[in-house]
Amino acid sequence: MKKIYRIAKLELSVLFYSPIAWIVLIIFILQIGITFIARLDGFDVSQQMGNQLRYITFEVFSGSYGIFPEVQKNLYLYIPLLTMGLMSRELSSGSVKLLFSSPVAVSQIIFGKFFAIMVYCFILVLILFIFVLAGAFSIESLEISVLISGILGLYLLVCAYAAIGLFMSCITSYQVVAAISTLAVLAALNFVGSIGQNIDTVRDITYWISISGRCDNFISGLISSKNVIYFLIVIGLFLTLSIMKLSEGRQLRSLLVKNGRYILLIVTAIFIGFLSSLPIFTIYFDLTRNKRVTLTENSQKVVKQMDKPLKITTYVNVLDYNAWYGSPSRRIHDMNAFEQYRRFLPNIKMEYITYYDIPVNKQLIERNSNLSLKELAEKVSIASRFDFESILSPEEIKEIIDLSSEENRFVRILEYGDKKAKLRMFDDMLRYPGEAEITAALKRMITSPPIIGFFNGHMERSVDKAGDKSYKQFARSLPYRNSLINQGFDVADISINDDIPKNLAALVLADPKINYSETDLKKIHDYINNGGNLLIAGEPGKQSILNPITQKLGVEFMPGNLLQQSKDFELDLIVAKYAKTASDFGLFFNEKSKITMPGAVGLIYRNTGLFDIKPILMTDSTSTWNRLGKLDLESGEERFDSISDKKISVPLALGLTRMIAGKQQTIIIMGDADFMSNSELGRTNIRGQNSSLTMGMFKWFSNGEFPINTRRPGSIDNKLLISRNEITFFKVIFFGIFPFLIGLWGTVILIRRKRQ
Repeated sequence: MKKIYRIAKLELSVLFYSPIAWIVLIIFILQIGITFIARLDGFDVSQQMGNQLRYITFEVFSGSYGIFPEVQKNLYLYIPLLTMGLMSRELSSGSVKLLFSSPVAVSQIIFGKFFAIMVYCFILVLILFIFVLAGAFSIESLEISVLISGILGLYLLVCAYAAIGLFMSCITSYQVVAAISTLAVLAALNFVGSIGQNIDTVRDITYWISISGRCDNFISGLISSKNVIYFLIVIGLFLTLSIMKLSEGRQLRSLLVKNGRYILLIVTAIFIGFLSSLPIFTIYFDLTRNKRVTLTENSQKVVKQMDKPLKITTYVNVLDYNAWYGSPSRRIHDMNAFEQYRRFLPNIKMEYITYYDIPVNKQLIERNSNLSLKELAEKVSIASRFDFESILSPEEIKEIIDLSSEENRFVRILEYGDKKAKLRMFDDMLRYPGEAEITAALKRMITSPPIIGFFNGHMERSVDKAGDKSYKQFARSLPYRNSLINQGFDVADISINDDIPKNLAALVLADPKINYSETDLKKIHDYINNGGNLLIAGEPGKQSILNPITQKLGVEFMPGNLLQQSKDFELDLIVAKYAKTASDFGLFFNEKSKITMPGAVGLIYRNTGLFDIKPILMTDSTSTWNRLGKLDLESGEERFDSISDKKISVPLALGLTRMIAGKQQTIIIMGDADFMSNSELGRTNIRGQNSSLTMGMFKWFSNGEFPINTRRPGSIDNKLLISRNEITFFKVIFFGIFPFLIGLWGTVILIRRKRQ
């Protein structure tokens, strides 16, 4: 050990007697400083503008444009300059012969020189800690654990780079060649992950070999055993290769034996590493403050109940606009979307089946009208690098599964025992299903999904049409993330000719336009008397249709039409606010929360003792009034009449609860049926929380079982503690004082060395 220490000490002195070591330190601190100051500047501007900041620690250090990703991107440029002379210098000067003739083992030489580079890399890490210290003064409640994780990952990465550089220095006496060779090997290790991604048997091996992205989890605050082992294997492999290379001249072996040893070593390293990367052998440590890279507690409860293998079959229509996400070249990335679940369900089996059929994006067919469906599929397959020979035809895929109900979209079928569930891609920026959607699909297979029934036969709102007034988006839209079917619910049509099922989570009566018959009313009242949950949504002019139902509950739709003063919108667009008692129904809101309701009527209620009745939404008493009689909104002449009109605050939504047969019954009555229509959920000119209200109501109907609550504790590093002047002070330190001191220190040492 003493010999290793002496060699390391000597190598460090040689390293710091070279200007390269000092130049690298100066460049390193300048590059980090530029990123650090840029991020602080951006947050300072945002904070002064009154914007809400969240997770500042992550954004400054670990985010896409943070310090750690920037360091990771540039590290490969520094290491070849530092390692190129480790052994090349000895080989070119002939001093290696003196080393070999001394009582020092080859392994001690290699370990000594590597230890010297490790110490230099540790100095780089200390520079990172300087910025962490600056972050502690700049950011409220700095998330230090994530920063430790990121720095550990970067240190392992730079040590792996150094081991590679040391080996390359052992195979040539030319330092420049060693540096270029190191760059080439690092480039190859970053590139190899994209090789053979279209071949199932090759994909996993090349992906494991690749060093690209190995630090990403560390930087995000997640330490996994497979990544730690990977770096240790790379370091051990190249140190061993270095020892074997230097030992060749001292041991006589045939070329076959020499090459065989190298091959055996490399294959063994790959095998051990690949085995350690399997989910069943992987251990994880989440160092984030609120465990945001780990499944939430609710999701963990679901997966812990799953004691049988889970199979996920992904059906990819090559003509679908989401087909790229299921292409062979994206297969590893697609599988990683379920990485958090593999931690708890390591035996997940994933299969991919590709086919072609008429896609939902008809424009593709229209643009290629001269081609048959098969010819178009072949053309797209070649462009997207699918193997057309393995792609199933429409007839062949229908023998396996009928995906017409999915409009031949990209879809996954989850199988757990004899239960199945569907998991879809969505038409939003994220595309992939998130934790809420995946866990909902899993939970459907271990519990009975809640069924929401929509009563029809009286011209109620449709859950199958895409019109402005219809309910398809929130109820049955396939590519809409927050639709009921994607959040774990089943949606059923309840015909007037059939009895209302008793197993419904809730029955919806939405804007009927024809009076209910006595038979219909009896069915509805029997359903209510048996404890069934109910959502009733009315509209102006239709009060008489629903009042026969609601009056027996102690609620009545007011006559007339509510109007609200507005400079920009129609008078009948009511912007409602939450009542304080809305929280009793599990609804999340704040004082600024708004619900848009175009065309609404007020509600009157009296406590009959049958139900406990509480307001959920209220009108604004300063701008809303009720108008009886006919309205002429199109003329623009309707105005508030201070003589005949009176501004009022009335309920627009009421919640009714009671205990019956040992369970709680919930009935929600809305003075508007448009609040959850396709058009209102897509409204952009007012930032309403209609979608949140809608899902909150159905969560209450399902007793909190669905949608899955994946909320985490909020961020606490939400404030920048320094001003613009203090940021300027940091600029002086990181762009002036520190580089100057390092340069001065290095200059003094180099001058003293030259004089000696």
